[in-house]
Amino acid sequence: MALLTISSKRKQIINLPHYLLIDGQLLGLMKGKPVNIQLPAGNYEITVRSAYKFIESTVAVRIGDEESKKVVFSDREKFWNWLFNLDLVLWLIKRFITIPAPWGGIYEIVSNGFFAIWLLRIWIIRKRYFKLEMV
Repeated sequence: MALLTISSKRKQIINLPHYLLIDGQLLGLMKGKPVNIQLPAGNYEITVRSAYKFIESTVAVRIGDEESKKVVFSDREKFWNWLFNLDLVLWLIKRFITIPAPWGGIYEIVSNGFFAIWLLRIWIIRKRYFKLEMV
């Protein structure tokens, strides 16, 4: 039997659960900790799916006898996470301080525009949202 380890590359502040599928068969949910699976030698398709069912990524893995493989996944959202954190801070500040007329409107347009672009991007990359790597 071979050993397959699947883990997240980065530690998140809030660990969201992810579905783990092998060859389309749901194995369960993983949240934060690495998952170790013993499998017979063969070719497998490993899928990591977000709790939001349409966001996922798949990688093909070839495992030999008595071999150990490790699959590490991460999301492709570093830039967008920083942008949304900044936007959240600005939104909180806006709740306590009134922004003068032209700048308040400009902020709303830019903030809503980035949100629309982010939604479009997520829809386009939904089948390859996670970066899966063999290490």
